[in-house]
Amino acid sequence: MQKNNIMIVTTGRSDYGLLYPLIQKIIESSSFELQLIATGTHLSPLHGKTIKLIENDGVKIAGRVEMTMKSDTEDAICTSISVGILEFSKLFNSLSPDLLIVLGDRYELWSVCVAAVIHKIPIAHIHGGEVTLGAIDDPIRHSITKMSAFHFASIDLYAKRIIQMGENPERVFVVGAIGLDNIRTIPLMTRKELSEYTGVDFKKIIALMTYHPVTLDSYGSTEQQIQEVLDALIKTDLLVLMTIPNSDTSGNVICQRIEQYSQQYPEKFRLFKNLGQKGYLSAMKYAQLMIGNSSSGIIESASFHLPVVNIGDRQAGRFKPMNVLDCACSQDTILDTINQALSDEFKQSIIRLESPYGDGNTSTRIVKVLESIDFDNKSQFLKKGFYDLTHDLSQINLQRLL
Repeated sequence: MQKNNIMIVTTGRSDYGLLYPLIQKIIESSSFELQLIATGTHLSPLHGKTIKLIENDGVKIAGRVEMTMKSDTEDAICTSISVGILEFSKLFNSLSPDLLIVLGDRYELWSVCVAAVIHKIPIAHIHGGEVTLGAIDDPIRHSITKMSAFHFASIDLYAKRIIQMGENPERVFVVGAIGLDNIRTIPLMTRKELSEYTGVDFKKIIALMTYHPVTLDSYGSTEQQIQEVLDALIKTDLLVLMTIPNSDTSGNVICQRIEQYSQQYPEKFRLFKNLGQKGYLSAMKYAQLMIGNSSSGIIESASFHLPVVNIGDRQAGRFKPMNVLDCACSQDTILDTINQALSDEFKQSIIRLESPYGDGNTSTRIVKVLESIDFDNKSQFLKKGFYDLTHDLSQINLQRLL
């Protein structure tokens, strides 16, 4: 039986870690041939050249697309997008995938999907319908939704938003958040192993910190924001394990400042450019607190009953479990929220929390849907039309696979 070519594009360590269970399921499937493409920060030395993670996993890389500029300005990112469209067009000519799978809202994926639409390649989108009011991701994510033929949403709320955008409910599937698959399947490190791996003593009160640029704020505001965060943390008893931000506008400002603090205050701040998925999840398991504005603090953290201090507007609009405390990006507010998150009362309130984002079997559900697709008639997925709402969304039967 001839296999269908399924292309997955990964832009960096964060989405590769999430996609890894799905990558493995596709490799194991008798119906598909995987074409994994690495782009974005995977190929950037500044971000740890995380393509090594893929190579170490023994996953075959079908193509590499260099598109990330050294600068992080708006002009540089627009240049990256234009380079990406050109290079992915060439790649589609040579590899001829039957389906493209993308996850999330990175600007690199926008260029991938534009090229795929022109090349008449159906797209499956994971984690559509979500909202992050503080980032440019929203218009990118929603435009990818409109370019896609199949949609894998994490919760009902997001599936309904996708349908509101005119997508046919028959191709919108509620499957849970794919990040929970790793929590279920990866054997995490012991506290001792994690301490040896990171050089951080996890018997101490550890805060795991990832802070990304709030890309809809002015370019110059990032320096003030990260300064507020670091100045708040230095006043606490926490030992802070920091990871580097995404490659967004003004991301270099954050990289420079957290590197400076890790060198100036090594007893307070430890910078780890690339923890890897196993290391990152293990750190979430043993940390007392998570702080910053990462989506992992919204989605994966609940599975560990981990208190989260979510700073600023980057994740505004996402559905947040009870373990997440929002606060403004000001030193005093951050300190007050840290104290609340570390209080016995708050920790007791979330000790039995169940994650609203699924059970860790998302990749299995996605592959099951993919195996039901008739790839012999791909044009039907390209001529998808616009689904008009003729009645209230509450009356639509969602394809809930959870």
